[in-house]
Amino acid sequence: MNGALDTSGGELRFEQPIPRVRHVRLPGEEMLDLMRRTAQSVAFAFHLDAERTAAQPGFEYSGETAVLPDGVISRSTMRGSTILERDAARIAATGADQLFIIILEAGLIDLQPTRSGRRLREGDILVVDLKKAVTLTQSDYTGMMIVISRSLLPKEVRCLDLHCSEIRADHPLARVIAGTCHRLWEDSRRMTPAQGAVVFRGAMDMLGLALTDSSRARGEEVPLKVGAEAIIDDHLQDAALTPAWIAGRLGVSRATLYRTFTAYGGVARFIDERRLQRAWVLISSPGGPTIAQVANLCGYASKARLNRAFVERLDATPDAIRSATGEARDRLHERAALEIIDSWDRRSGRAILSEQATAH
Repeated sequence: MNGALDTSGGELRFEQPIPRVRHVRLPGEEMLDLMRRTAQSVAFAFHLDAERTAAQPGFEYSGETAVLPDGVISRSTMRGSTILERDAARIAATGADQLFIIILEAGLIDLQPTRSGRRLREGDILVVDLKKAVTLTQSDYTGMMIVISRSLLPKEVRCLDLHCSEIRADHPLARVIAGTCHRLWEDSRRMTPAQGAVVFRGAMDMLGLALTDSSRARGEEVPLKVGAEAIIDDHLQDAALTPAWIAGRLGVSRATLYRTFTAYGGVARFIDERRLQRAWVLISSPGGPTIAQVANLCGYASKARLNRAFVERLDATPDAIRSATGEARDRLHERAALEIIDSWDRRSGRAILSEQATAH
């Protein structure tokens, strides 16, 4: 019996396992019919000429896909070759901020365009940006294909040009990523979607780290501000988060880090604003954590420190904000929209305009 035991609601039932879709020839089915179905399944990303593919002597294909909450992961085996094409017309029709990832277990892949000029070989990992054109020729292929939203990768990686990025088989994380994804694909038959999502996100975190290494090897450094923001957001609950600690993590001086955040009032001010933004979201959300818990989650040393931050900005304590109703609540939300939720791009613009006005 598949699934996880669930006793909520006073009754015993099993949660549904991760959905899977098989791509195999049905009894009496021609290879052309299978490839037409396969072409339809990849049409969101690529054009596959089913007739030309199925006409190859001795061509064989089979595959199976697991559908996860944050993406899909499939594994397929093919004897012969296929050509997957993504051109401007398909991008315009199906444009999405998604990444297509191949983990090559056997066979060869020719890639156009290519960053390295080499064919992909066993153990290599390829990342394709589905907002850009590409042609993939797969020969005697066995491997896994993964489709994810770019937003699933760590923040410091999303801004990079990832199209046709390669993680070579000799990278320290390549086998770990491949092994994790293969284990997930195998064991997804026994997993719930929530369990699969945890493993999948872990694999994508490792992929993001490997892509960062690959980009640095090509001389594409992660922008300092993006890296600093990612560290701040990941450690916001840590009351010991300081500019000096962030600079140390990034391998730069405090002065260099400060210059990056000059338009925002400095690094410490940026951290304060991030904490205030997160605290506001938690406080203003119905059924959210207690005020003391909010203080802890947002890196305030005490509830009193959190109270002081909100009184200075909104002339109201978190308890008063949470209990406000009617017009009083509306006024607080309007003021918060201006003072707290306002985007950092606009804050930067105001800071620059202020500097220009002072100069004149």
